[in-house]
Amino acid sequence: MKKYILAALALASAMGITASARTLIGRVNSPDGPLTGVTVSDGFTCTLTDDAGQFVIDADPDANFVYVSTPAGYLPPVDSLCHPHFYIPVTEETEIYEFNLLKNPRDDRHHAFMTQADIQVVAEEELVEYDRQVADAREYMSSLGDLDIFALDCGDIVGDHPELYPSSLRHRAALGFPVYYVMGNHDMEYTGRTHETSRHRFERNIGPSNYSFNRGDVHYVAVDNCFYIGRDYFYMGYLDERTLRWLEQDLANVPEGSTVVMFMHIPLKNEAGTQPFRYDGKSVSQETVNANALISLLQPYNVHMITGHQHWNNNVEHADNLYEHNTAAACGLWWQTPVCEDGTPRGYGVYNVNGSDIDWLFKSTGFPADHQMRVYLPGATKAAPESVVANIWNADSAWKVEWLEDGKVMGEMERFTATDPLTLSMIADRSKLKYPWTAASPTNHMYKATPVNPDAKISVRATDRFGRVFQADAQAITE
Repeated sequence: MKKYILAALALASAMGITASARTLIGRVNSPDGPLTGVTVSDGFTCTLTDDAGQFVIDADPDANFVYVSTPAGYLPPVDSLCHPHFYIPVTEETEIYEFNLLKNPRDDRHHAFMTQADIQVVAEEELVEYDRQVADAREYMSSLGDLDIFALDCGDIVGDHPELYPSSLRHRAALGFPVYYVMGNHDMEYTGRTHETSRHRFERNIGPSNYSFNRGDVHYVAVDNCFYIGRDYFYMGYLDERTLRWLEQDLANVPEGSTVVMFMHIPLKNEAGTQPFRYDGKSVSQETVNANALISLLQPYNVHMITGHQHWNNNVEHADNLYEHNTAAACGLWWQTPVCEDGTPRGYGVYNVNGSDIDWLFKSTGFPADHQMRVYLPGATKAAPESVVANIWNADSAWKVEWLEDGKVMGEMERFTATDPLTLSMIADRSKLKYPWTAASPTNHMYKATPVNPDAKISVRATDRFGRVFQADAQAITE
């Protein structure tokens, strides 16, 4: 070991790095031997392993971890909580940071992952409710076959109750496959004097707040965009310079044209294009204020952005190379209702990756996979009182939506913005709500059509961008 340390120090000297207590020396190993050209980072600087699998990093004074961007074909060790250990805490006592990666027993060019967001528990009994999603996801993901499977958790692991971290992680472990996390605004530490201290709670309980890994042809990146602004519960969606510099270095090792999946908590933008931006607390906390800086960095890649935070489901096609999937909350309306602000049921996203191609659907907890909409008879909504209305929570511009009368296709429905009638009915009596400020939000994944024969049996047929066909009958409900 001493010989290896001396060799690493010599390498550091040749690189112009002065040895100090913050010089991180290490190696990336595998059953096939040392791994060359693997990205290693302290969260500030990225470097590549040499021909002997060695790396040296002159670590930033604020670095808390050194971690490896696991290359395709390999996996990090996973503990009993299904937590992948791709990182090692930085300590004064550690002489060598040794990563021993495992060979992936499956062909990771074909893999699948689930996404979940905003479990946001404030009490143990809410974790019991969350267990239903865990069981549902475990069963559904296993039905996809013998694939490499993992989960991306988009934050708000707890709801400002850090004492629930251990229990929350134990409940997630029942998924039975690895879970990668990003920090949510309710995971932040609010007692520090600056944004830089706000990551401490998350990093103590989970690990690095910015990191990356690879599966098959896809590069995955976790980014913290929750920026604490100095008072309890005050934050905005923002990427600081540290994160952007690190991301530049990380992406420099990814070939242009590659597929990149980036996940973070607060949405990039809630709508495509350039919208007037209001400088108020609500506006800055619901989107990434400096989104254009991130969009510029991602320009050379084909990107799927996966976010949470809003407690609704929303697909935003920012550009041909940038598609954002804003994932509905696992807790619905803060564990008060089985639906979110937009009427989307509690659930999770499912993504099937084959090479660089990705298809996806939203899986509602407790329902079959073809439960993709809720259809209302005329009179359900004041926004279109004469129309049959369908709420199709995972729809985007490529979906084809038609209505049928007595089994006959009558035509395509018109997309519009309205509030989900079922959600409104569930929160109508606010005296029964734990959080009476709860609201239903207008959504643009609503479709309407005026029936030719209102007395006919009315159904809606929706075909998604991948050619899958879903159908549901209309039901009666009023606001």
